[in-house]
Amino acid sequence: MADDTELTIALAEYEHLRELSRTVHDQSTARFTFFLAVASGATAVSAGLITTGRPDGRFVPAVLGGLGLLVLLLGVFVFARQVELNDRGRRYAVAATVLRTYLARRAPALSPFIIMPTLDDPGPFAPEPFHRHWFRDLVSQAGMIALVNSALVGLAGTLAVLLAGPAWLAALVAAVVAPASVAVHLGAIRRRVARSAAQVGTVLTTRPLTPPPSAPVPAQEATTS
Repeated sequence: MADDTELTIALAEYEHLRELSRTVHDQSTARFTFFLAVASGATAVSAGLITTGRPDGRFVPAVLGGLGLLVLLLGVFVFARQVELNDRGRRYAVAATVLRTYLARRAPALSPFIIMPTLDDPGPFAPEPFHRHWFRDLVSQAGMIALVNSALVGLAGTLAVLLAGPAWLAALVAAVVAPASVAVHLGAIRRRVARSAAQVGTVLTTRPLTPPPSAPVPAQEATTS
């Protein structure tokens, strides 16, 4: 009876983790889509103002600057939230992997049929590693937001220099400021990932992850449960 209680709790926790992971995914996708919609709308309005000359030419720079500032501020906030959601999603994935490991160890006969990763067998769908190449972070949703933010920062720096300096200096500023902004954004992503990896590693090394001797159950019982 105790084994059934443990299994019930484990399955309920696993289902809860699935719901949390789905919620994080939906929130992340919604925020990314919203940011792209705002950025695309601001780009379309800016292009329309430049091509049609409306409103009065004296106010066009101010309107364009206001739109750019709005998108940049929104991008900073969405980027920060996206990094947080991605971090939570990775932790939920690790927690689900740990619970699958527990269930697989309870029923060793079923282990060959479990395709999703466990701590004992990564399987064909191994989880995304915490320590990865920087390009993976750059092409993520947070990385794409970082590119948009950096482009706006570089454009702002270029326009500021053009008002009082030569074109070559403005181009130099853009070539320096935009990559530096990308590096700052990527640094924020990778620091959060490294901190999360350290915390997860601490938990996995300090907790006993071996079921008690009475935990294993027959494969048929595990299947019907």
